[in-house]
Amino acid sequence: MSLPYPHDRARARQDEGEQPYKDAREAMGQKDARLQGQAEAFGEANLRETDEERAERVESEAAERLEAVQEEVAAEREAEHEPG
Repeated sequence: MSLPYPHDRARARQDEGEQPYKDAREAMGQKDARLQGQAEAFGEANLRETDEERAERVESEAAERLEAVQEEVAAEREAEHEPG
């Protein structure tokens, strides 16, 4: 309901009562709460990690990669030394 003039709003309130305004206010509040929740979820998903967190992550990934490479090299050496 778009009423550009204040006297139109006052007349509408007299004719229709307060319920349409209460409904609109409640709907707007729900919409604001939903948008706030989405914004918080987006912020958490795109949170930048700190230098310490990044260093820990890089160290753990490097250790995992090194272990995988060592296993691969060991498997290749065993395959070379097998008679066959």
